[in-house]
Amino acid sequence: MSNRTLIMRMESALAATRAGQSSAKALAETLRGNGKALEAMPYPLIRAIESLAMDLEIAQWHDDDGFTPPLDEVLQSVEAWLAQLPRCE
Repeated sequence: MSNRTLIMRMESALAATRAGQSSAKALAETLRGNGKALEAMPYPLIRAIESLAMDLEIAQWHDDDGFTPPLDEVLQSVEAWLAQLPRCE
């Protein structure tokens, strides 16, 4: 599967989370699953996958407990990470 397809999946999951149609935890799982399948990834971007996924899960825990999650900030970080990904075929 091409990087473009994997990135499109992650971008779609991000959009669904922003729209409230999906959970932060689901986005974290999408990042882990698709992010690790990307090719030609610089090491710092690989390391960021787990950090972003954990931040999303923490935001979900806050939401489950009835607190306002810091989700917008984390989603902005995910968006910035996605913009750096190699879009090779």
